[in-house]
This record gives sequence, structure tokens and C-alpha cells, in this order.
Amino acid sequence: MFARPDYDASIVNLVSALCGERPETPGLYPPLPELMTYDAGQRPVALLVIDGMGYHFLQRFPGSALARHLRRPLTSVFPTTTATAVTALALGVPAQQHAITGWFTYFDELGCVAAPLPFLPRGGGATFDTLGVDAGQLLGTTPLLPRQSRRCCVVSPHCIADSPYSRGLFADTPRLPHRSLANFFANIERGLQGTDNPFVWAYWTELDALAHQFGIDSDHVREHFLAIDAAFSGLLQALAGSGALVVVSADHGLIDSHPEQVLQVAEQPELQRLLRLPLCGEPRAAFCYLRHGVGDAFSAYARAELSDSFQAYPAEQLMDEGWFGRGRPTPALLRRIGDYLLLPQGRWVIRDQLLQERPYRLIGVHGGLSDQELLVPLVVCEP
Repeated sequence: MFARPDYDASIVNLVSALCGERPETPGLYPPLPELMTYDAGQRPVALLVIDGMGYHFLQRFPGSALARHLRRPLTSVFPTTTATAVTALALGVPAQQHAITGWFTYFDELGCVAAPLPFLPRGGGATFDTLGVDAGQLLGTTPLLPRQSRRCCVVSPHCIADSPYSRGLFADTPRLPHRSLANFFANIERGLQGTDNPFVWAYWTELDALAHQFGIDSDHVREHFLAIDAAFSGLLQALAGSGALVVVSADHGLIDSHPEQVLQVAEQPELQRLLRLPLCGEPRAAFCYLRHGVGDAFSAYARAELSDSFQAYPAEQLMDEGWFGRGRPTPALLRRIGDYLLLPQGRWVIRDQLLQERPYRLIGVHGGLSDQELLVPLVVCEP
């Protein structure tokens, strides 16, 4: 059995400590005890989300400023992917309540498999906002930051700062868009200014992007991390004596894939015959929607043909066992996890391809439950 998110010590509990628990989920996701002594509600606070900076990755740099302020590992949520985890970090609840289950999610409200972050149908087409759809309609809960009694702002990449999905997550919370690493940290410093104890939610994407392209073990990623760390040190110096609290974590970590450990659905005709929709979720956490009446055949096929690379789990069982979170699930969740989940052994990934899609390979991948993907750091600083 795989390790699973610990919803007493996860990124959701981190948000509970900094922003307070959501009123509709009292007690489900208690605040991290480690942060309760910092009096976060009575001082300026910045939460930095470094996409893809896993706990095991950070431990490779013990001399870095980020590692020197490392408190402990936390778990991400499931699946360990940006669509699910950044949504959790923005809204303060995991997929059990927000129901975004991966880069590709089946939305019966839209009648298709779609990519929620770019807000597009899988395979391309018009963005849903141009068709009059509000991204907030797909979320099982409401934005968290506008509920705060303190001034909040969001520091995020210029290209997504006012995207349809960002508007769904943050509503009218003011944005400070950034175009560079220096601009990112300058905007965090700017957002923390004032005497009203502001809260800054800041998001950096480039580490994850480089890991996808070159691998989490690559020199490209190493060099970029060192640049982040140097800029982070500069931020701490700039904030010295301000009374601010700076917390850094991530949405997930990554693991490098191998070309020989890719299962192509196109090369599995029997598997193709059993599926009624394209794969959803992630290449390392694939939700399978089956044709009517083939559940036993799918389970037998997975045991006989896929057991060396993937394990198949009934999706509803995972929901009942708390993989996606605690408490009452939003009704949309069951419709968005399909019939079975394929979870990989080792470094395996599974891919399918629509006719209009081009072949692609990501070296760094995530979505699964290896420690490298699941564990993220808790970094806490009082400059």
C-alpha cells in the first residue's frame, strides 16, 4: 500500500494555520501546531508556494537559506499535482471539498474532459469563459482570501494573474503580477508593506516547468533553485526587523521518468476497448472511466497485464478511505474520479493521445504517491 496524505500535517493544515479553518469544515483540517506559536493573525505574513520544490529535493541543498529554515516535511494532497494542490493551497481544502482532481478532469457540467487551469477542453477549443462559464462554478467551495479580515494580495505570474481559473480561486483579491524572479520577490516585499498586518499569497512556477522539461535532477533545475535561494536570502535581509512571518512550501515534488517506463494506451487494445473516456487525472494517477458492465474485466486485465507497472483501485473506495480528504465529499467528486484509479509502481507513467494532440514527453513528473512527490517542505522564517 502506498503512503497517503496526512490531513493533520499537510499543506491544507498549513493554510488553516495561516488563514483559519473554513467555517464549513470545522475540525477536519486542524492548524499545524508548529505555526500556532507565531501569532500569524497579528503580523504581516507571506506564504510562498514554490511549484515542484519537494522536501527530498530541498534536502540536496543543506547549505541553502531555505534548508537552514526548514522545520519539517508536510504531505501534499492527492493527487500530487498542481491543479489539485495549488487549488488546495488557495482554498484551504483538498479535493474532497474542491473536487479538482488533476490536469485533466471530467466535468459533467461541461459535457467533456477539460484542463481546469487553462480552462480549455482537452484537445483544444474555446476557453470556457468565452462561452459564459465562471471557473468558480466548477469548484466545490468558495474563495478563501476574500473572507479574511486582513488585507490580502496574490503575487502570481503575469500570464495567469487574471486568468479565469485564478479569478475562480481568488475572486477580487488584489493581484501583483510578476514577470521575473526579481519582480516576484520585489512584489512580495511590496505586498507586506503597511501597518495593517497584510497577508501575501505568492506563487512561483518556473522550478516545476524546468523539471518537466529537463528533469528534477538536472543542472537547469539546480541552477534555478540556487537563484531562487539567493533571491530568498535577499528578501529576508530586506524584511529584517519588520516583524513579518515568511512561510515557504510547495504544492508537490517530482520524480524523473524513464522512457522505457511509459505505458501507451494505444499499444493496449484491450485496455482501449474497456475505456469510455480519455484518461483523466495525471500520467501518474490516471482516473479510468469504463464502459458499462466491464468493471470485472478491467480489474482482471489490470491484474494480469499491468501489475508490474500499475495497481488498480476502485475510485469510490479511495474516496471512502480518505485519500482525497476528510468529511463529506462535495457531490461532484465522485463524478470526477471515474471508476478506477491506476497508480504506478516505481517511475511508471501512462499516456493516451487524442487525434488532435501531439506526442510529448515530460521528464519530471508528479501525481503519484512516492515520497519524492508526496512530501513538501515547511520553511518558516522571522526575518
